[in-house]
Amino acid sequence: MTIEIKNKTNWIITFITSMGLLISLFIILVVIPFISAQNTYFLTVLHYIFSVLPFIGFFTVLLYIWLWNTFGKTKLHIKPDTITVQYKNKLFSNPKTYLKKEVEHIEAKDFAVEEYKLGVRYHISWSGSTYSVVLVKTDEETRIVDWITKDKAEEIVDRIKKTW
Repeated sequence: MTIEIKNKTNWIITFITSMGLLISLFIILVVIPFISAQNTYFLTVLHYIFSVLPFIGFFTVLLYIWLWNTFGKTKLHIKPDTITVQYKNKLFSNPKTYLKKEVEHIEAKDFAVEEYKLGVRYHISWSGSTYSVVLVKTDEETRIVDWITKDKAEEIVDRIKKTW
C-alpha cells in the first residue's frame, strides 16, 4: 500500500525563491562573464570559476527550497514488515526504510511547542499545521511526515496501523 502526502505550498516562499533563482541565474550567466573577461584566456576561465562558485551554491540552496516547497510530496510505501519513506522532488534525499520490529508504535504528535536540550521553540501556524506523524523507537522518535493538520495526521496514522 502507498500513501502519498502533498506538501502544503507556501506561495510567499515560492515567489521569493523564484525571484532569487532568477537573479542568481542572471548573475551566473550574464554579470560574472562580463566581470571576468580579461586578456588571457586561462586566467579568465579560472576567474569565472572561482567567482561563480558562491552563486552556484546559493542557487542550489534556493532550488532545494523551491522544489520541496512547490512540488514536494512524501510517499509512504507500507509492506507487512517494513515502511519506506520517500521524499519526492527533494534534492539530496534517499528513501529511508524502517523495520516493523524496531518500531514500538506510531503516533500523531503536536509540535506547536518543541522542547530541546537548550530551550523551547514555538511554531505558529494559521492553519493549525503543527502536527507530525512520528515513529517511536526504543531510544528515539523519527518524524516521517511533517507540518500537517491534526485530522490529516490522525488519518495517516490510522491508515498505517490498519495495514501494518
